[in-house]
This record gives sequence, C-alpha cells and structure tokens, in this order.
Amino acid sequence: MRFKRFLFGLWYLPIFVVLTILSGLVCLAASCFSKHLCRRITSQVWAHIVLDPAFIRVEIVSGREFLPAPGDGGFIVFANHRSLLDIPTVARATGRAISWVAKAALGRIPVFGWTLRRAHMLVDRAGGAEAAKQMLTEAAERLRNGEIMAIFPEGTRNKSAEPLLPFKKGAFILAKHTGVPLIPLAILNSGPLWPSGSFLPRPGLIRVAIGRPIAASGGASLNALAQEAQAALRDLYLGLGAPTA
Repeated sequence: MRFKRFLFGLWYLPIFVVLTILSGLVCLAASCFSKHLCRRITSQVWAHIVLDPAFIRVEIVSGREFLPAPGDGGFIVFANHRSLLDIPTVARATGRAISWVAKAALGRIPVFGWTLRRAHMLVDRAGGAEAAKQMLTEAAERLRNGEIMAIFPEGTRNKSAEPLLPFKKGAFILAKHTGVPLIPLAILNSGPLWPSGSFLPRPGLIRVAIGRPIAASGGASLNALAQEAQAALRDLYLGLGAPTA
C-alpha cells in the first residue's frame, strides 16, 4: 500500500504543482482585463487540476435545477466542510466562476497567493471588526453585481462524527444585507478521500446534493435564517447516505 501511494505521489504531485503554477500565471495575465475570467480559471480549471489527476469524480445526485441560471443575479452557495477537496467540488458542482474568501496570509504565497489577491477576497483575521466590515462591504458589492460567492459556514473543517458544526453568522448577515438567495450544497465523501493531515488525496467518488434556494429577503431574523439554512444542509447531507471511501 505504501509503495502504491508513493507511485501515486510521483504521478499526482508534479501534475498538480506544475498545472497550478501555470494556471496561476494565466490568471494573473487574465486579471489585467477580466476578473471574471480570472475567477473562472481559479474555479473551473483549477477544480479539474485538483480532481482529475487524482481520479476523483463528482456526482450531482440531485438539485442541479435549483441553481439560478446565468444572468439571474448573484447568490451565495453554502456547503459543509470536511476536506480541502470541498473547494474544487463546489466549483465543479456549480460550474460557475466563484468568488471565495481566503485568509490574508495566503496572499503572500508566490503565484498562488498573487492570484488570490487579484481575483478573490482576502480577510485579515487579525484585523478584527474593521477587516471583517471591509470584507462584507466588498462581498455585498460583488453579489449585487451578479457574482456568486461560496462559503463554508462551519468556519473550519469538521473532524467530528456530527453531520455539521455550529454555523458562523457571516454568510447570513451578508444574505440579509443584500437580499440574494442562499443555496445549500451538501458534500459527501470528501473527508475520507483527503482527510486532514494526509499528504495526498485518494481516488474515489464525491457525491453532491443541491437544495432549494432559501430566501433571505423576508422578515425572518438572522438566527432564524441561520437555523433554517443549517437544517436544510443537514437534511441534504444525511440524505446522501454514509461515506463510501
């Protein structure tokens, strides 16, 4: 088994590193005239770079019809989070150019970080309330301009046996502020395929279910909206069954 993992690493790592650098350089060039194209590359092209050489397939079990059509305005996708694979999985499942929020420290990484800084939103967690306010302002402007944002409301990878960790409120503050719909997206099997602490992913199948849009423009309180969203995502996740890896 260790020898097979070694051979897999010899296959996967060079492809992943080289193509990530190349896509980052293309993104940097594209960002000079189209931030949307840059985000499409970091979403769709990079998703293929991560998943395809690892022989990881993404199956949308249900709910593709709940994604708003291109041109129908911005929305927020919120998903459960158990693995680094969740980022390319959300991109693959939506098929759209996505705006992500990342830690400011990642922006200092050569090529990869420069691309994040040009195309996405970086937040300095040490910056406190002022940094969070600036990020929310920029995110709201992007959503009003019809962009799509993806958020993991658990705030960190879930390593527990529970379906979901308690939700942070940021995604729901943003949805209430802008009135855009919230789309739940449940991911099954990403954790076993690339668990925390593992150097390499494993081949396998990730299953996805997409839920009905949740309106944020009504009179529901912030807590009620967060509870509704968490219940919807939990039901979607449990409906996918048990991990198979």
